[in-house]
Amino acid sequence: MAGDHVVKPLHEGVVYHKLQKLEGPWWIHVIEIDVEVARSAGVRFKVESDRSETGGMQPTSVLAKDALAAVNGDFFYLLDSRLKTGIHIQDGQVFHTPQSRSAVVIHSDGSPLISKFDMDFGFLKRSGKQVVIDGLNRFPKADEVVLFNNLAISRYDSVFASIGFHLQSLYRPSKYRVNDTLVVRVLQARRRAWPLDLETDEWFLAAGERHSQSYDISPGDTLALFSNLNPSKKPVKEALGGGPRLVRDGKVSVEFQAEGLSSAFAQDRHPRTALGYSKNERILFLITVDGRQPGYSVGMRLSELALFMSNEIGDFMISGENVYQGLNLDGGGSTTMVVGGSVVNAPSDQTGERSVANAFLVTAN
Repeated sequence: MAGDHVVKPLHEGVVYHKLQKLEGPWWIHVIEIDVEVARSAGVRFKVESDRSETGGMQPTSVLAKDALAAVNGDFFYLLDSRLKTGIHIQDGQVFHTPQSRSAVVIHSDGSPLISKFDMDFGFLKRSGKQVVIDGLNRFPKADEVVLFNNLAISRYDSVFASIGFHLQSLYRPSKYRVNDTLVVRVLQARRRAWPLDLETDEWFLAAGERHSQSYDISPGDTLALFSNLNPSKKPVKEALGGGPRLVRDGKVSVEFQAEGLSSAFAQDRHPRTALGYSKNERILFLITVDGRQPGYSVGMRLSELALFMSNEIGDFMISGENVYQGLNLDGGGSTTMVVGGSVVNAPSDQTGERSVANAFLVTAN
C-alpha cells in the first residue's frame, strides 16, 4: 500500500521521487534518469572519491557538493592502511581492478552495464610483440611487469623494481578510456628506484629482474598500451563496484551466496542503496531505502528490495519502467542520497551521514 509520493524535477531528464510504502513501513528515494534526454541536456555520470594527496573517505554530500544528485557507492576495507574497494574507474582512469562481485560500468556514450567483470592490461612493442601487464599500482615480482598510473598510492615515495620506464601519452590531453588503446612514448628508463610522481597523461612500467620482455625497450620507443574490461565491449568512462546482483533480466535474482555475502546480510532488514536500469537501458535508477528507524522506515531485505525494483518501481515512475538489471551497493549507515547538495534521506546513524569510499554522481554541465 502506497502513502505519500513527492515528485521533484531536477533537470531535463532527471527527476527525484520520495515515496512511502505503508506496509514496511518504508521511505524510498529514487533518482529517475532518462539517459538519452538527460545526456542531450548536458547531464553526465561520475564516480567520485577523495582525490586529495592523502586520499581516504568523505561524506557523500562532500563528494557530491556540485552535483545534481548522488548516492553512496561501494563497500570498502583497509589493507595496509590503504582504502580498497571493488572496481573503481574514474574518468577513464583505473583506481582499483575488479573483484568477484557484480559491478556497474558507464560507457563513454552513457550506457550502463551490470555484470561481473575481469580486466587485463598489456602493451604492444614496436616489433609488434604483445606483452601482458601483470598488475596495476603494486610492486612487481621478479618475473612480472606492472603498470603505475597517476592514481597510485604507496607507503614509499618511490617505485622499486629492477628496471622501469617513464611513459607519456603522445596526444595530450589524452582521451584514453578502458577498452581502448593509447600510444605512449618512453621518456626514460631507470633502474632500482624512481619517484612516484606522475601526471594525468603519464605512466610507469616497472619490471622484475627476470622479465626478459622489458630489456629491449629503450627511451624514444613508442608502445601501445591497452586494457580490456570483459564482458564490456565499449570504451568505459566510469565503473563502480558493489554486490550482490539483485535483478537479472527483469526477475528477482539475489545472488548473495555466489558473491560471497552472508545470509544475514541478505535476509535482515537494513538501509539499502541500489542502482538499476530498464530493459532498453534508457532509464537509470538510483535508489535508497531508509532503515533502522522503527515506525518510520525499517529497511529492506535484499529480496524485498529486488521485488520492489523489478515489479513495483514503475508504478511510481514517470517512465513507467521497472528495473531489468539491478545491483546492490553499500548500505546500512552508509546509505545516503544527496539532491542539490543536501541529504534528502534519513541516514540511520545517530551521528548522521557517514564518510564513504566513493559515490555515484549525476552532474550537469
